[in-house]
Amino acid sequence: MTGLVERRGRAKVFVDGEFWAVLDAAVAFDLGLAEGVELSDEGLREARVAGERPLAMTRALNVLGYRARAEGELRTRLERAGYADATVGAVLERLRELGYLDDGEFARNAAHEKSRKYGPRRILVDLKKSGVDEEVAREAVEEEFSGDDEIEAASAAAQRRYNTGERSDALARRVYGFLARRGYSAGVCAEVARRYREGGDGE
Repeated sequence: MTGLVERRGRAKVFVDGEFWAVLDAAVAFDLGLAEGVELSDEGLREARVAGERPLAMTRALNVLGYRARAEGELRTRLERAGYADATVGAVLERLRELGYLDDGEFARNAAHEKSRKYGPRRILVDLKKSGVDEEVAREAVEEEFSGDDEIEAASAAAQRRYNTGERSDALARRVYGFLARRGYSAGVCAEVARRYREGGDGE
């Protein structure tokens, strides 16, 4: 270890003359880290996880404080912050134990919230972008849009947007495009659009 600079409760550590990691200063002190201390590769890895973990946990809780996150999204945030893979893994495991991370619950809640505005395909894409496993995301979407729920949701979305009383082929095309952009299936888009052309449940 060739250098250690402490500032505001954090210790910037240098190994072999190059920046290595930022650790919690109290942990670094407890571990006896200081310039001139020699550690094996394994010792360095263990020290990094121990020193980064409090900082990474604080960052993770701050991120979760704004809104719920999928585990994959939080992992990406922590990795981009420069934390070691082992540190990130340890923090995520602890958050799961504490109940702060549950991708199944996250996906179900997100699917329910988004279903008021978007269709299943769009929601599935959004969940996967958030880092939710595809199988978990698909189960949540299928649960939310079981039975005829997709048609009902699409009809409600179209009625909120096109509640004018107009009935025409042009309006039906607009309704179809509107619903397709929101991720409803082609069959559902066609069924709801037909009602606006023929004067069905669009009223």
